[in-house]
Amino acid sequence: LRVHWIPWLDDWLVTKCMSFVGLGRTSMESDILVIGVGRFGKNHVRTLVELGFGDRLIVCDSDDSQLVDWRAKGLSCVNNYRTALENDSVKIALVVTPAKTHFKIASEALELGKDVFVEKPLCLSEHEGLELQNLERKKGSILMVGHILNYDQTVQKLLHLLSSGAIGDPKHLKSNRLNFGTVRADENALWSLAVHDIAIASKIFGGRATEVTCTGQALLGNVEDFVSLNLGFEGERSATISVSWLHPYLHREMVIVGTEGFIVYDATKPLMEQLKLFRYTTSQPTAEQPKPSCVAIKLEGVYSIHDLSAEGEKPLAVEIRHFLDCCRDRKKPLTNSDEALDVLWVLEKAQKQLDEAKSSKARGSPATSSEAELSPSSKGDSEVHKSKTMGVALTSHAYQSHSTAVIDEGAVIGQGTRIWHFSHVMPGSVIGDNCNIGQNVYIASKAVLGKNVKVQNNVSVYDGVSLADNVFVGPSVVFTNVKNPRSEVVRRDKFARTVVNEGATIGANSTIVCGVEIGRYAFIGAGSVVTKDVGPFALVYGNPAEMKGYMTREGNVVSLEDGIEESTS
Repeated sequence: LRVHWIPWLDDWLVTKCMSFVGLGRTSMESDILVIGVGRFGKNHVRTLVELGFGDRLIVCDSDDSQLVDWRAKGLSCVNNYRTALENDSVKIALVVTPAKTHFKIASEALELGKDVFVEKPLCLSEHEGLELQNLERKKGSILMVGHILNYDQTVQKLLHLLSSGAIGDPKHLKSNRLNFGTVRADENALWSLAVHDIAIASKIFGGRATEVTCTGQALLGNVEDFVSLNLGFEGERSATISVSWLHPYLHREMVIVGTEGFIVYDATKPLMEQLKLFRYTTSQPTAEQPKPSCVAIKLEGVYSIHDLSAEGEKPLAVEIRHFLDCCRDRKKPLTNSDEALDVLWVLEKAQKQLDEAKSSKARGSPATSSEAELSPSSKGDSEVHKSKTMGVALTSHAYQSHSTAVIDEGAVIGQGTRIWHFSHVMPGSVIGDNCNIGQNVYIASKAVLGKNVKVQNNVSVYDGVSLADNVFVGPSVVFTNVKNPRSEVVRRDKFARTVVNEGATIGANSTIVCGVEIGRYAFIGAGSVVTKDVGPFALVYGNPAEMKGYMTREGNVVSLEDGIEESTS
């Protein structure tokens, strides 16, 4: 009896029966759960069937009408993803649900030790992304994001040409992703269309953008139908990305400009015409004209790239096969959580600018502030702060900083935040609204601070440390990010993640050994050495820190005998 023939059975019974019977699996095989089979998820199911994994599939959707056709085709179907994830035979999950649900579902799957593929975007904030990455590493799981353009053979050829120096040093990318297409009500053109282009730009230019400026317009509803995004990268590299679903015709073109040529990728052309290489030379100064008034450019040749296969697999098939290979071989995916975080950083900064523009328009005032709203330093200092943060469109009144503080270009700092004497905020760091950063504090490039975080004097928040909303960090607290440091051994690629969840308190002079997670509203006593995870609302202290009781949200002590229920009430 195949269980999908009995659709009225409870999902628990379905998955337990599958686990018991095994459906002919060997011990080396596992079930593959696809969560969400709507507009995009149905393609993932179809592709998995075509790749020969149909007998291992469990198809899940809360809308039973989405499952009718799959049941008719003999696939096992359930409505409750949580029950399916608890099935021991399920080791792999593909999350193809609306973006707002990605974090919740993916985190639950990772907590259960599953290998997880998440359609783009990975989630809706860098903070959530860091939590997912921390879970991935803690559980030893594989986490991959669906940046499908990386698996298109034409784009792979493009990247190969760039890495081989076909156009010299790539300096600028211009991408247009325009169409007369589906208008979304809950997701703007930035999040819906720009993700793939941001991912490719980051790959071409070798890492996360350092500057972001974004403008958009909502014409048909409350979300932006047009978005223009400008990115800056290290080495004076840049990208301009334009996306819209309100364009009279399909236009998907990417142009990469190098020091010796151009590469043009036009996805609307037939396969053998999609990729063209242009080579050029420029005039050099001469003895007669050591400083010519203009530079002559000469086009030396145009080459169509034909070594592409019309019989090649579709990008989605390549992507899914790569994910399953990574799960089998336990290797890091091409589109891994690091790449996802780089993309989320850009999306979050760009969205903040779109939101600020909307707020300014609603108030009937320009996006920049008046002099009366500048920080309490002199006008000259305030103008410096404004110019340093133009890359992320922060106005001069967004935060206050002492004149001795160093705020590097590319740092993102929320409104109402105060930064005191001799502190240093690195490019790429994220500090939320209404934070207080004390004297002599260092915030590293990949550190993330939520809203209303208080960091007292003499604290270094290193790469890999994530502080959620309302966290308190006492004076001279020490965060580490490498467990086995040696002066002569570089381990920058092995920084461990440390996550401090909402409302937690870390007392003065405590040391937090990297790779741990501190639960919501936990309380770390002064001078403690934390070497392992701390649960929510737990009171710990000592060297090493041990559980001594519980703390309520208001900071009142509850004994171990009283239990956690009272402490969370």
